[in-house]
Amino acid sequence: MRMVPLNKKKSVRDMAFKGYGIELHPVTRADLLILRRWRNNPRINLMMVDNSYVTSHQQRIWYRNIKERFDQAHWVVLYKGVRTGYVTIKGEGPLELQKQLTGGMYSGDSQVKHKLLGYAMQIMMLDIVFEHLSVSEFQGPVRKDNSSVRQLLQQLGFCEEERKGDFVWTTICPSDFKTAKK
Repeated sequence: MRMVPLNKKKSVRDMAFKGYGIELHPVTRADLLILRRWRNNPRINLMMVDNSYVTSHQQRIWYRNIKERFDQAHWVVLYKGVRTGYVTIKGEGPLELQKQLTGGMYSGDSQVKHKLLGYAMQIMMLDIVFEHLSVSEFQGPVRKDNSSVRQLLQQLGFCEEERKGDFVWTTICPSDFKTAKK
């Protein structure tokens, strides 16, 4: 299924996307409670680079900060109209001008969660960075012991580049993703 933007605002960070059975919508104030609950869930928190507990005050500050940043995009993932995950991409300047971006995602606990959700989220994120932005390399960290995500990333064309502590940094370029996607 082809991913299509649901709106055509100027910045990709303000766009919503639909494809692969899911939708990505920019994070709103209404999403903060569920995102914080997921972020503090031990299963999810253990996989984070920063696994500190997030207070409601810290979450509100985070939200105020991300609304003003042009070097990041943050989306809540919907499946069948239910919030079920989170996706982010980050650069070192306006996203539309970056050649290299980093990103991450997680699926939260929801009644509609399914095994292919991670694939759909990852493919959608890569479609955004390679089709809507001028990115020549995308990278992200994954815990060394998270074998299922590492296997998913390899199937999508990622290469494991560097180990830093408990994490492996993975990278992918547009041509590798295009080949793996076929």
